[in-house]
Amino acid sequence: MSRTRVSLAFGGAAWIVVMAVYAVGLIIQGRENVAIGLAYNAPIALLFLVLAAEIAIYLVLNGMRRTLADRGPMLALWLFGFLVLFLRLVTPRIEVSGHMTWLPMLSAQSFVLRFPSWLTAFGIAGTLFAAWLKFAVFRGPSGAPGLVVGISLALVLLIVSRRIHRENATADLRVKRTELG
Repeated sequence: MSRTRVSLAFGGAAWIVVMAVYAVGLIIQGRENVAIGLAYNAPIALLFLVLAAEIAIYLVLNGMRRTLADRGPMLALWLFGFLVLFLRLVTPRIEVSGHMTWLPMLSAQSFVLRFPSWLTAFGIAGTLFAAWLKFAVFRGPSGAPGLVVGISLALVLLIVSRRIHRENATADLRVKRTELG
C-alpha cells in the first residue's frame, strides 16, 4: 500500500473522529449553525490531518535526516504557519486568519505531494468557502491578510518543490549514467 493511501487512511480516520467530536461539541454548546461550522472546519481539518500523517509516515520510514532534507521546505512553511497562528492568539493586533493562511498552503502541499486531485480540489473549495464566509458573512479584518499570507506560502511551496523535484531528477539521472558506465 502506498504512503499516500496510508496517509489518507490514517488522516481520514482521525478526521472522522475529530469532526464527530467537534459536531457533538457544537450541538452541546447550542450553536445555531452547526452545519456552517462543520463546513468551515472540515476541509482544513482533513488536509491538515492527512498531510500530518504523510509527514509522520515519511519520518518513520526514512528517518530524521532524510525527512529534513526532502521535506525541509514544507516543514519550514508549517513552522511559519504555526508561528502565525501562535502570534494571532497571543497578540491581539495581528489580524491574520488561520484558515486563510493554512488552506491555500495545505492545498498546494497536497498537489505537490501528488495526492489524489479530489483532495486538492476539496482544499481549494474549502479555501473559497472560507473566503466567502470571511468576506461576506463574518466581515472580519483577518480574511484579506490571511489570504495574502496563505497564497504567498502556497506559491513559495510550489516554487521550492519544483526546484527540489528538478534537483532530484538531475541526481537520479547522474545515478543512472554512473550505473550505465
